[in-house]
Amino acid sequence: MGRVIVNIIEVVALGVALGTDAFSVSVAIGTKRLRLLLLLKFSLIIGIFHVIMPLVGVELGLFLHNLFGNYYFEGTIDKITTTIGSGVLMILGMIMIYENFKSDQVDSNFDLYGWSLIIVALSVSIDALSVGFSLGMLDANIVFSCMILGFIATVMVICGLTLGDKIGSLVSGNAEVLGGVALILLGIHFLLS
Repeated sequence: MGRVIVNIIEVVALGVALGTDAFSVSVAIGTKRLRLLLLLKFSLIIGIFHVIMPLVGVELGLFLHNLFGNYYFEGTIDKITTTIGSGVLMILGMIMIYENFKSDQVDSNFDLYGWSLIIVALSVSIDALSVGFSLGMLDANIVFSCMILGFIATVMVICGLTLGDKIGSLVSGNAEVLGGVALILLGIHFLLS
């Protein structure tokens, strides 16, 4: 019983650590003052990706281990996914800034639908893929652990979007620029760290 509690604490700590990327990006995106339905959809999609990506990482890690006998490529895969995720965040930030300065802007609703929604969710969940490589080392049920990771990510994204909305209402006209700059800086930070 005591080991189960320790495993749950380890998974929750891992979930909070993974969720900080999603939280910080959500604060920046939340400055656009998203509608409630989009807020919930974005949060759930990120939560789902935080369940799927570690599972894929576990399977990919097992495949590489069986193929090569060791995780020789774990560092390379982590670097590639971090670079892609950072690039997506920086591009999204530039788009937000561009939309703010576009003179013929009629609709101020943030275009976070379809593929753009999936790409942003994937970019903030990509680090969960590399976590899947080492998730098997925890003496815990992997599917249950991934469900906890997804739940924590969903809650952290909802909190981040809500906080971003409050910040957006305070800085009103410049919220989009502030959010865009924050996304660019986060992308650079993720790339360099």
